[in-house]
Amino acid sequence: MEIPRYKVMVVDDEADAREGIARRIDWASLGFDAAIEAENGQDALEKAESCSIDVVLTDIKMPFMDGLEMSRRLIQLYPGLKIIMLSGFDEFEYAKEAIKLNVVEYVLKPVNVAELTEVFARVKKLLDDATAQQRNIDYLRQNYKNSLPLMRTRFLTELLWGAVKEKDIEPQLQEYGISVGEEQRIAVAAFSAEKMPKTNPVVSWDLISVSIQKMIEEQMEGRCKSVVFTSSSDIIAITAWASSNPISELLSIADEICARCARVLNVSVTAGVGRCYSLMREVHESFVEARAALEYKIIAGAGRAIYIRDMERMRQEKAAPGAQEEEQLLFAVKFGNSQEITECAEILAEKARDMGEWRRQAYMLSLFSVIYRIIDRYELYEEPGIKGLMEKFMSSQDKWRSWEWMGGWMEEICLQVRESLNAERESVPKNLVEKAKLFIGEHYSEHELSVDRLCEHLHLSQSYFSTIFRQETGASYVQYLTELRMNKAQELLRQTNGKTYEIARLVGYEEPNYFSYVFKKWFGISPTRYRSSLQGG
Repeated sequence: MEIPRYKVMVVDDEADAREGIARRIDWASLGFDAAIEAENGQDALEKAESCSIDVVLTDIKMPFMDGLEMSRRLIQLYPGLKIIMLSGFDEFEYAKEAIKLNVVEYVLKPVNVAELTEVFARVKKLLDDATAQQRNIDYLRQNYKNSLPLMRTRFLTELLWGAVKEKDIEPQLQEYGISVGEEQRIAVAAFSAEKMPKTNPVVSWDLISVSIQKMIEEQMEGRCKSVVFTSSSDIIAITAWASSNPISELLSIADEICARCARVLNVSVTAGVGRCYSLMREVHESFVEARAALEYKIIAGAGRAIYIRDMERMRQEKAAPGAQEEEQLLFAVKFGNSQEITECAEILAEKARDMGEWRRQAYMLSLFSVIYRIIDRYELYEEPGIKGLMEKFMSSQDKWRSWEWMGGWMEEICLQVRESLNAERESVPKNLVEKAKLFIGEHYSEHELSVDRLCEHLHLSQSYFSTIFRQETGASYVQYLTELRMNKAQELLRQTNGKTYEIARLVGYEEPNYFSYVFKKWFGISPTRYRSSLQGG
């Protein structure tokens, strides 16, 4: 397998030394790309933002920012980076500090090409070993094995929410070693735990879900096939039965589990039980019903098993839309394509086709209520397209009694809701970047205006911020801040009589010499000569 070529940066304020190293070493034969050069620590930080590097060879003593400080900052940003420290100072303190920074090689000047070639060969081996380990099949298999519990839970959660395609269900059941698909009937039980009044659980609350899961597995063993896992705050049991009508036995087992949890753990556990279905792809229906059954515990009483059919007492095709329809619509709107949204709207509306007139009207109003709850959840009422469609429904009472008209209206508004949610997702990065620009504009004069401080203010991770900032502005944070500071400095040089060191501090540079260095690099002329040119000097 091909080993990748690595990128190296050479950092030294002495141009001859830097250029000599960059040009005299045969990088290609060592497995590196041609070296990137940086004049000092600050310059290196800025260049590291725009190009991915693997190794940094740096001098210690440099103006503006020394090699130790630069290395400290680079390691924070890129933990896997290899640092080679080059110094003409044979002092123990430097070596100690380098060790703290996990510098892989500490080389004393003067150094020749042969010595540096050996150093880079050793560093290349370190990088190759790390790459080989990442690619190692046994290593990947172990990682996969370690990830299996999480992947299994994720698959089961997606299965319960109806997010797994039918053709993918059986292969994934086999992949994760889940054996429930051979039985005739499938039903879901959802267990919800809460503390009992005037008593404390016998184990810490963090361990409660694990304890309940173990009890469920013990009670189910030998009586049915089951898979038990924790999803959000509930413990879910997917059960599979050979008998055609196992609900009575499942309710009995669930009641036993609730009673045992109260007796052994001092915890009140309520179980919601969904109806039985014949196919694994229908397990989503049973799960939604099990969760809906839990909502009846205020009426039916906590600490026991509640069967959804006992609560609703009506056939599914005549039931008013509730949690199940809302979740189906919401999932289609958030994650589905246009075809899936159309199919979902048609299926829900078609349920009303064979209903009597008064029941159809009630059902249509209930569907409208489901749509409204979704719009309310995401505060989309004032979106022009959505507002117009809601008003269209209210003003078309002679039409919405028709299930065909209702299906078309639902499709139209669901597509509009999806479009609004997508637009909102796209606007979030723009709004965050605008907030960042505002903060930078207010604080650019502060020397310690770091990206860490900005991200802390925005409550964002640095990696996410860097991605969206470059995406929206076309520049890195450092480039944007530098450009702003240079433009402000140019303005102050034109409009005030302030000394160069005063202007440097006003635009966020504590070190006047470094300010002059950056200004000249940016505009091709020193601050003093720039002002002189304005005065005709």
